Amino acid sequence: MTRTEFQGAVEDILKVPRGSLKPSDSRETIEAWSSFADVEIVEVIEQKLGIEPEADLMEADTFGDLLRQLDARRAFAS
Repeated sequence: MTRTEFQGAVEDILKVPRGSLKPSDSRETIEAWSSFADVEIVEVIEQKLGIEPEADLMEADTFGDLLRQLDARRAFAS
């Protein structure tokens, strides 16, 4: 899964238009970003990226923080 595909999957989960999720977006700025959405995002990370989510991933404050942590783990296909 590429970074763009991951963003699209998260946008689908959060029910926002494709391409609209910004690095600064968070649970405070996206109404649909609930604990249920967190579970769905974790499932994508586990199933599509093959990464076991650790506490630091779950504590990401913004979408950009989450991307940086996944980038640091080399989670995305080129």
